[in-house]
Amino acid sequence: MMGISRQLLPASVLTLALLAPGRAHATDNAAAAEVLFNEAKQLREAGKLDQACPKFLASYKLDRTLGTLMNLADCREQIGQIASAWADWSEALELATKQQDARADFAKSRRDALAPRLPKLKVEIQKPVAGLDVYRGDTKLEPGAYNLALPVDPGNQVLEVRRGSRVLEQKWFDAKEQQEGSVSFDLAALDKKFPPPKDSAPGGGRSGPTAPVDSTQKTIGYVVGGAGVLGLLVGGGFTVMSLVKKSEADESDACVQKFCTNKGLDAADDAKTYANVAQWVGIGGVLLTAVGATLIFTAPSAERQAKSRRVVASPWIGAGAGGVMVGGQL
Repeated sequence: MMGISRQLLPASVLTLALLAPGRAHATDNAAAAEVLFNEAKQLREAGKLDQACPKFLASYKLDRTLGTLMNLADCREQIGQIASAWADWSEALELATKQQDARADFAKSRRDALAPRLPKLKVEIQKPVAGLDVYRGDTKLEPGAYNLALPVDPGNQVLEVRRGSRVLEQKWFDAKEQQEGSVSFDLAALDKKFPPPKDSAPGGGRSGPTAPVDSTQKTIGYVVGGAGVLGLLVGGGFTVMSLVKKSEADESDACVQKFCTNKGLDAADDAKTYANVAQWVGIGGVLLTAVGATLIFTAPSAERQAKSRRVVASPWIGAGAGGVMVGGQL
C-alpha cells in the first residue's frame, strides 16, 4: 500500500466527480447506494482514502453506475491497489462502450497507463488433484488460472493449498510493481502427505457416513426397555384394580360365607380377570425391561463395530415362559 497524505484532490478525481451522473432513484438499493457514495466522497475529501474505497465499492454493488465504478477505480489506484484499479478501469471501459458514453476514452487511458506497472504472479501447478484447492488470500483460484502470470496488487500475497477448511501448505510472495514472480505447489505430494479422512471403517467398502452399530443397538434397547417399563406400570394398574374389585367382593352386602349376590359374583370375577391380566402384563414388562437393558449394556464398542455386521434381538413371550432371541454376527 502507498501512503496517502492529506492533500487537495488531483484533477482526475475532480473530473470524475463532475462527470458522475445523477444518482436519484426510487429503489431502496439506489437510495442506500446514494448514501454510501456521498459518504465515500466526504472521506476522500478528508484524505481518508483507505476508508473511502470500501464505501465506493459497497455503493457500486448496490447500484452499478459508471460514475461510481470510475470513482472506485481512481480511489483504489491512489492507495496503491493498481491491479484492482486496472480491473475496475477495464470494467468501466466495457460499460462505457456498451452505453456509448463519452467517458470510454478516459477509462481506456487510465487503464492503459496502469498496465506497465502491474505486478504479476504465476501459481505453478503441474497436475490438479481432486479435493485440493489453491487460494490467493480469500480468493479461490480456478484450475484454468494455474500456470498463468496474472496481475496482483503490490504487497505481500498469501498462497494456500486447502482441503476443505484445512490448510495443508502456505507460501508468501512479495509482489512489486513491474515485476513477475511465481509460486509452485506439488499437489500430488501434499495429497500423499495429508490423505483425505476415511468415511468408512477399514474393509467396509462403503462411501459416505454410516450410523454406528452401537448407537443403533442402544436405540433399540431404549425402545424395548421403555416398553417394558410401560408394561410394568400397566400391570401395576391392573393389580390395583384387582384389589379394588376384591375389596368390593368382600363387602358384607356382596358375599357372606361363600354365598354371594350377583354384585358380589361380578366383583369377584372382575378381580380374578384383572389379577390375571396384571400377572401376564407384569411378566411381559419384566422381560422387555431385561431385554432392553441387555441390548444397552452389550452394545459393541468402537473397535467391535468394524467387525460386527448386524445384530437382531427379538423378545418372545409364551404360555408361562418368555425370553429374547438374538441373531446375526457378533
